[in-house]
Amino acid sequence: MVFYELFVRSFYDSNNDGIGDLKGITMKLDYLKELGVEGIWLLPIMQSAAFHGYTIIDFYNVNPSYGIIEDFKELIQEAHKRDIKVVLDVPINHTSVKCEWFQRAIEGDEKYKDYYVWANEKTDLTEKRHWDDSLIWFKYKDKYFYGLFGSSSPDLNFENKELWNEIKNVFKFWLNLGVDGFRLDAAKHIFDYDIENMKFKYQHDRNIEFWKEMISYIKNINPNALIISEIWDSPEVVKKYHGLFDVEFNFPFSYFIKDTIRYHDPRILVQGIEETLNHYITGKVESISGNFFTNHDMERLMTTFDENEDMAKIAFNILMTLPGYPFVFYGDEIGMRGKIIDVNYTEDSQEPMQWYESGFGPGQTEWKGCKFNPPYSFISVEEQEKNNNSLLNHVKKLISFRKDYKWIENSIISNLSNDRFTVSYILKTKDNEIKVYHNIKPQKTKVMKEKYKSYKIYGQGIIKDDYIELDGYSSVILEK
Repeated sequence: MVFYELFVRSFYDSNNDGIGDLKGITMKLDYLKELGVEGIWLLPIMQSAAFHGYTIIDFYNVNPSYGIIEDFKELIQEAHKRDIKVVLDVPINHTSVKCEWFQRAIEGDEKYKDYYVWANEKTDLTEKRHWDDSLIWFKYKDKYFYGLFGSSSPDLNFENKELWNEIKNVFKFWLNLGVDGFRLDAAKHIFDYDIENMKFKYQHDRNIEFWKEMISYIKNINPNALIISEIWDSPEVVKKYHGLFDVEFNFPFSYFIKDTIRYHDPRILVQGIEETLNHYITGKVESISGNFFTNHDMERLMTTFDENEDMAKIAFNILMTLPGYPFVFYGDEIGMRGKIIDVNYTEDSQEPMQWYESGFGPGQTEWKGCKFNPPYSFISVEEQEKNNNSLLNHVKKLISFRKDYKWIENSIISNLSNDRFTVSYILKTKDNEIKVYHNIKPQKTKVMKEKYKSYKIYGQGIIKDDYIELDGYSSVILEK
């Protein structure tokens, strides 16, 4: 299943206010269908004052900038008509300070006070989070609250079992509207503060206990609901959660893919597959690997590759020829650029989707100026649809291949090896087998022609009598 990560605000505007909306996505479902998308991961659509939507004011309502509940129902219905699933991002680790729960807590409501984590005599108010030295305790009126993700994001207190029931109601509400599953934001952060000792501490066992109960509840409502986790950490930590969620985002592998290409080093990709896709080598697959390059919190792919389109193409070749589910960040299919200053300022990686070469036209979102994707820079759907060799058409061809060879999702990796130029491996199931070569370097190389019934080249290459001459940043797929 090929997923598309979609930021509503930046995608398509149906009512000329410059902000993307749910009706706009419905209007562009045929674009996604033509691209080959089988699932949409919607970044948060719930009411929020933040541009990114990750600080929720009301878990039971749509952001008014994006439309109304009826618009969401229509989107679900129209997506399903096209055999496209819709997965909703639900950030339950924290709320907005504007959330009614938090406001009632501040006013002294006993029920809601216990929904949050407050400072006491043991608290070190100067404690900082471990990844960037930002403060984690913030004063609001006369109280200090714990907010690992910033001063507008008070963390919820999952020591309180009553809150567990509230979150179940949130999941039920959206499932009843027809959503096909959830992407669980910050899944390792449910229990990340030691209340007894008042100190930051990951408690992975307790996180797992919480998610087991939530997943069981969700699956009782919809047994086919797809649960996708975000655990941004080392392979060792990710493995603690293996088998709990249907799909696990493979953050470590995203860096292995990009570093392989940036440094032209095939050994890095071999190491990455061995370390992060090992369950597809042993055949002991409990959770599907969600493979991707980048997302809303990361620098865009083309920026990482200094705007080298051939490097982006070989990255997509790799993504679409490995088991698991590929995820494409909106706009990466046309090579959109975007840098991240830090984790608190991510707007520049979420610029408006570029539909038109001029930068303007019906449906074009304009909530943000395009610093990295200016008009007349060949970064548009309009321009790239005309060019058979564009990145967009390259990605379409790869997704079409992926859908024709759907068995790859559950295949076993074998014969993984590399030389100075290429990485090669075999993907197989009981009834299918292909061999894949990726030329990681910009120079040409030769691949021995073996006795296969078909040869598919993504990039440039020439098939000769005894060998295949493969251009730089190109791949060949040999089918038994």
